[in-house]
Amino acid sequence: MASVTEALSAAYEHHVAGRLDAAVTLYGRIIDAEPRNHGALHLLGLARIQLGDLDGATESMMLAAAIVPDNPTYRSNLGTALKAQGRFDLAEEAYRQALAIDPGHVDAMANLGGVLHATGRLAAAIACLERALPLAPDHAVTLINLGVALTDRGQLPRALGLLRRAVEVTAPAPGQPLGERGGEARWDLALALLMAGDYAAGWPQFEARRGRAGHVLARPHGLEWDGTDPAGRTILVHSEQGRGDSLQFARFIAPLAARGARVVLACQPELIRLLATAPGVAQVVSTADPRLPAYDIYCPLLSLPSRLGLTGAADLATAGPYLTPDPAQAAAFRARLNDAAAGRRTVGLCWAGAPGNPVDARRSLDPALLSPLARFRDQAAFVSLQKGGPAAPAALPLIDWTMELADYADTAALAANLDLVITVDTSVAHMAGALGRPVWLLNRYDGCWRWQKGRVDSPWYPSLVQLRQEEMGDWRAPLSRLTARLGAWLAAPRP
Repeated sequence: MASVTEALSAAYEHHVAGRLDAAVTLYGRIIDAEPRNHGALHLLGLARIQLGDLDGATESMMLAAAIVPDNPTYRSNLGTALKAQGRFDLAEEAYRQALAIDPGHVDAMANLGGVLHATGRLAAAIACLERALPLAPDHAVTLINLGVALTDRGQLPRALGLLRRAVEVTAPAPGQPLGERGGEARWDLALALLMAGDYAAGWPQFEARRGRAGHVLARPHGLEWDGTDPAGRTILVHSEQGRGDSLQFARFIAPLAARGARVVLACQPELIRLLATAPGVAQVVSTADPRLPAYDIYCPLLSLPSRLGLTGAADLATAGPYLTPDPAQAAAFRARLNDAAAGRRTVGLCWAGAPGNPVDARRSLDPALLSPLARFRDQAAFVSLQKGGPAAPAALPLIDWTMELADYADTAALAANLDLVITVDTSVAHMAGALGRPVWLLNRYDGCWRWQKGRVDSPWYPSLVQLRQEEMGDWRAPLSRLTARLGAWLAAPRP
């Protein structure tokens, strides 16, 4: 091998050029020759982060920081590796160690703000990021993290200004691809614009989701639809992201079909039967099936509003329910509910989403918090819509037929007969809203863009009411309003 200095220079050239595997190999050889070469260990850690080898990255960063314990950059980047692993407590410790060494270390301060936000300390996060911003006004991570935090706080005008600046400072040079940080800035700007109800500006930026880590976007063969006249053509529209997204965006298939397209929808297997009832769908296939029917062009489902030019709030609404349960299944559940409820009103409950979702810990609630609803047991028959997740509290009697619900069509046949659905922000909210059922959404403080800020209604579902947290992570206020609202609803005459 050449001299260590020459080898490190060559490895770094590979690294900055994006040849990460070659860089990792050379860094490894240098470390084999000089196990205490902290520069190579640190750079190896950075390359491993980029490759997604987070365990290896953390190991390399820890070794570098142990060799040179007073290097704030090593501590800060160790924090970044730990944060990527979801080890927020250790990441916070590493960032604070970096700041103890260098109180003006902007990277550490900006990333500490991100960890504070991720762990529910929004006010502390904003304070930290506000301290970082004057130190480096165009620091991308500070701009992004502060913009996102202010979006969650509901301070949208300033958030939008910061995120637009983040997009500017992360823009690639002419002829160069958009980098990861630039994609992140565009994505967060999209969410803030959509949160503000600016769909004309938000939908184009929403395309930035394609480059995000963890975002699964099928890329079928052939041409992607660019929004030109689709009349007489078969379009494969394929689902992406979660099941709630598929249920929500299925409304846009009808206006596509109205332009003369034949629409084939590829969706999650458990949604096939229900989404087959969406207006405009000619055929439904599974995203898990590698054999696709013939088509002329394709389009991601979440790109439909942008390609269709649906940029007004009125474009989101539907004339009424746009999904339909199977009539025979619905009738069978209706008869069973009538017997089980014995004259009481029926109220569906769902308290948890998919545990793999990054925000699930914030959107789901401890079902024990629903125990006070038991006081209404003589007036309401509570029905579980919760598939999986933590068990219902013993104090709350539930009609639980969830073992019979094999897919969303089964769940829809049950939910369509309920007088009310109370749910956290998960696919059940979208399903019930698409069925036109009254929905009370227990929503986290930093709610998803689609619910907007400062609203108790929804631009997507006319039958939905929001009961939102007033403080990050605190369910007491929305549950208090829920109890009062439910009592008044049960006391009122049936509609």
